[in-house]
Amino acid sequence: MTLQQQVKAAQAEMTQGMLYEVGDRVGLLRQVLAVLGHPENDFKIIHIAGTNGKGSTTQMLRTILTTAGYRSGAFMSPYLRDPFEQMTTDGQAITAAEFLATFTQVKQALVQLNLTPAALSEFEWYFILAMVHFQRQHVDWAVIETGLGGEFDATNALEQLELVIFTKIAYDHMALLGATLTAIATTKSKIMRPMVPVVSYPQQALEAEVVLKQAAQQNQAPFWQTQELTYQIEQFDLTGMTVSLSSELFTWSHLKLSLAGEFQVANLVTVLTAVRVLQAQLGLSTAVIRQALLQVHLPGRLQVIGHAPTVLLDGAHNPDGSQAVVTTLQRLAPQRPVTLVLGMLRDKNYRKMLHILLPSATRVVVTTPNNPQRQLPANELATACRQIAPHLPLTVCAVPQQALQVARQQATADELIVVTGSFYLVKELLPDA
Repeated sequence: MTLQQQVKAAQAEMTQGMLYEVGDRVGLLRQVLAVLGHPENDFKIIHIAGTNGKGSTTQMLRTILTTAGYRSGAFMSPYLRDPFEQMTTDGQAITAAEFLATFTQVKQALVQLNLTPAALSEFEWYFILAMVHFQRQHVDWAVIETGLGGEFDATNALEQLELVIFTKIAYDHMALLGATLTAIATTKSKIMRPMVPVVSYPQQALEAEVVLKQAAQQNQAPFWQTQELTYQIEQFDLTGMTVSLSSELFTWSHLKLSLAGEFQVANLVTVLTAVRVLQAQLGLSTAVIRQALLQVHLPGRLQVIGHAPTVLLDGAHNPDGSQAVVTTLQRLAPQRPVTLVLGMLRDKNYRKMLHILLPSATRVVVTTPNNPQRQLPANELATACRQIAPHLPLTVCAVPQQALQVARQQATADELIVVTGSFYLVKELLPDA
C-alpha cells in the first residue's frame, strides 16, 4: 500500500461516532495514557476551555511560544482541510509518516488493554495521538483545546497542567452541557486542577464568572482576570488591527495583531493575561510578543478569499459568534451592502443566529453544509429566513460552491459577501492552500 492508503486504512479503523458520556471516558483515556507511559507529562500544558475564542487564543499563545524559541504543540478542533491540522508542532501539522508511527504505538497500547480501535471515538483518538506525537517531537509546551465542554471531554484526562484558560463562555451544545450559562460554565470549570493558575476572559458573563471564581477557590487556584481594562483601537481592517491596552496587569501601546475582528481584542487581553501569569517561567520579551502577534494566522475566521466583491469566510456557528461577525461588519463597512451565504446545522440555535444576522444583509443565499447527519437542508433554512425577514431577497442553492458563485454574480464589486453559519460550510469553500 502507498503511504496515503495506509493512512486511510488507519483512519478507517479509528472512525467512531461521538461517545460523549458513554461510560467513564476520561478514566478510560487515562488508562490508555498510562500504558503509553504518560507522554503528556513530558511537556508543559496550557489547557483551554470556552465556547468561542479558543482557536484564536490557542494560535496567539502557540505563536508566542514558538517565536520565543520554545518547541510548541497545539491540539485544536475543528479542522478545516485535513484532520492532521488538529496536531501541529510550531505550526506544522503532523506528517503522514509521523501519523502512522504514532497510530501504531497507540494501537499497541489498546491491545495491552484488550481494546479494539473502535473503543475510542475519533476525537479521543486524535487527542491521544497528539499527546504521543508531542512527546515524540520533544515539545516544551503544548496548548490543548477542549473539544466539547470540559468535565467529560477527552482532554480532561490531562492531570498535570501549568495554566488553565477560559475563553468566552456562551450558549452552545445545550443538549449536552445544560440550558443555562451556570450549567455550561460548571461543566467547563471541571478542567481546573488544585493550585494551577486560572485565567478568565475579561468580559465573562456574570453567571459564568461566579462559577469560575468559586471553582478556582475550591481548587485553591490563583484566579486572574483583568478588572480595570481600557483599550483604544487605532487601526482596524480585514488584515488586523493596532490597539493600545491598559489594565492593572499590563500596559501595551500600539500593539499590532494580524487577526481581524473587534472581538479579537478580548481574546488578545486573555492571552496577554496568560503571558503575565507565565512570565516567570517563560521570560518573554516585549519584542517577541509583538513579533508573534504580527504572525498569527487562523483560517476560517474572517478570512478574505476574494476581492471585488470582497468575500469573507467565518465559521461562527452559534448566536454569540454570529453577533461577533455582525459587530465587526458594522465597524468595518457600515455602508457597504452585505450578501450573506448561509449554511447551518439542525442542532444549533439557528433561528437566533438568523435573527442576529439577517438585519445586516441586503440579500441572502442559503445552502446546505456538508454534514449528512446534522445538516439543515437549504429549503428548511430558507423557510426560517422568510419567516424572520420576509422581504429580504433570497436564493436557494443546495450546493455550497454554487451558492458562492450565485452570490458573486449578484453582488457588485464594492459589496461584501460573508459566508457563515457553520465550519462545515467554510470547509467546503476554503481555497486550496
